[in-house]
Order: sequence, then C-alpha cells, then structure tokens
Amino acid sequence: MSDAKYLDSHFLNQIKETGILNHNDEKCFWTDTYYSSYEEMEELYEQYSVDPILHFAQDGLLPMLNEKADSWSDDEFNVWANYHLSICKEKSIIGMSNHVIIVGRKN
Repeated sequence: MSDAKYLDSHFLNQIKETGILNHNDEKCFWTDTYYSSYEEMEELYEQYSVDPILHFAQDGLLPMLNEKADSWSDDEFNVWANYHLSICKEKSIIGMSNHVIIVGRKN
C-alpha cells in the first residue's frame, strides 16, 4: 500500500470481510471493486462446471518494487521475470497479488 491514508483498520477489515469497495466509500482509491479469495474463484469455476487449468498471480510482488523496476536494465528485468514465473502459481503469491488470472476449460 503506497499511501498511508489507507492504513485504517475499518477500511482494511471492510475489504477483508466483504471484498467490496464502493466508489463513494471515504477511502476509495479508484472505483467500485470486488476482491475475491482464491477459494471463491475456484468455487465459482466449479459452480459453472469449469475446470481450473491455470491459476496464477499476474503481478505478484512487483507492485512493492515498482519504483525500482522502472530503472532495471533488460538483464535485471529478465532475472525478475524468470523469478516471477517460477513462483506465480504459489497460492501465497496469488493471495497477495493485485491481479490474478485463472484459466479454465468448460466441462
């Protein structure tokens, strides 16, 4: 979290407990959003008879390094990219990533 104004127990609990952030919430930083859990995404696929094939963190830890990442050389970026690709399917990384991708196949 790059802005300390969002370090508020009420705000963080709201996201954790409901997954919902509305554009008119006092601490909304973007627009209406919904934050789902790993399990919820998997259950949704199951509900619609879709087999999850691949579930991974799109950005993983990179948002915490964004200021540094902008100055990486091509070689440094490749080191990071290879590392990210090696861990992006780890459930703990998926759970803390800003964005995830889940690919499925309809039964």
